[in-house]
Amino acid sequence: MVKNKKLAYVTYQTFPADTANSLQTISNIIEMANQGIIVELIFPNRDVNSTQNIEDLKKYYNFKQNFLLTRTEHNLPFGKYNFFNKFFYHISHFLWAKSTVSNILTNTDCETYFTRSDWIFYFLSIKNRHVIFECHQPSKLRNLILKKSLRNENSKIIFLNSSLKNKYKKSLKFEKNAIVLNNGFRDDLFMKNVKKKSNQVVFVGELLRFGLSRNIEFILSCFEDPRLREFTLKIVGGPEFYVEELRNKFKNINNIFFFGRQSHASTINTLLESEIGILVNSNKNIHSTNYTSPLKYFEYLAARLKIVAIDFESHRNLPYSENILFFQADNKEMFIKSILDSYKKNFLEEKDFKTLSISKRVNNIIRFARLEGLEPPTL
Repeated sequence: MVKNKKLAYVTYQTFPADTANSLQTISNIIEMANQGIIVELIFPNRDVNSTQNIEDLKKYYNFKQNFLLTRTEHNLPFGKYNFFNKFFYHISHFLWAKSTVSNILTNTDCETYFTRSDWIFYFLSIKNRHVIFECHQPSKLRNLILKKSLRNENSKIIFLNSSLKNKYKKSLKFEKNAIVLNNGFRDDLFMKNVKKKSNQVVFVGELLRFGLSRNIEFILSCFEDPRLREFTLKIVGGPEFYVEELRNKFKNINNIFFFGRQSHASTINTLLESEIGILVNSNKNIHSTNYTSPLKYFEYLAARLKIVAIDFESHRNLPYSENILFFQADNKEMFIKSILDSYKKNFLEEKDFKTLSISKRVNNIIRFARLEGLEPPTL
């Protein structure tokens, strides 16, 4: 690990990975580097595809900035066995976090720490370190950890939306140590002009969550309706075995196209050439219905898409949700009407969606940190 850095981003994630979470982490770090912060990403070597070669990450996530990279040892059960995965995850996460915090406090000189790991947040908090935790969803374990960790005045928390903040309001001993910050899109990826393809609809994202469908089959079945014959639907995302299942199941619908997992650059191009973006998920997961702040929503806005979304509280809480065309779960008539009515909606003005960029988000994070040497540049 490197001494005398300004900020350590310590996470139990693995890189590279085909997840929105890893993309969000990298996007934050890239922008921190853009704004003059020396950042070190510290993560475990818990996946066969893991790398600590910055050039590999640059190619995978499509960026040019440099930051420090430390991949730590992970001689722990999670990832080695295909059974008791949830149990091994929690045990391994706890042990890795405890060891890693001990190591970084011994070997580094850092002004602040940033994490999405409950246990990293906890162990740094009890050591009275300046640490910021980004909270994406609730859990029973998190309920206990936040209650203890937020007693420390140096421990701060970022909530992705107001619902999460309200959920943990009683755990906040210091109100000034909490802030609500939505996700954001990478400014550099949406600067080019791409001609829109009339009536092109897109869904981007993993098609399964925890092995269960996000209800994408419902969307596909709607495109059998002759009223949507003039529209094309592009599905970008995996896993590949499930893409093949859907491709075979809906092979008789001629206006649906499956692309599987694509590079981020290719995905952005598909967004830029489309007119309508879809948000859909299963209503069986409380994170989806109440707390999610999907990264793809902000990329949809930056690509100037009109948005059709399932009517969840989490989607109602998104910025500019008044412009979303909502439909009820499994209601084909409402979904089809939303697609057909999309022409009545105007694209969001650039001055509005620019406020949701990752550069604005990181600028707010730096101000929230309020630490000497981490003040943002004048914009």
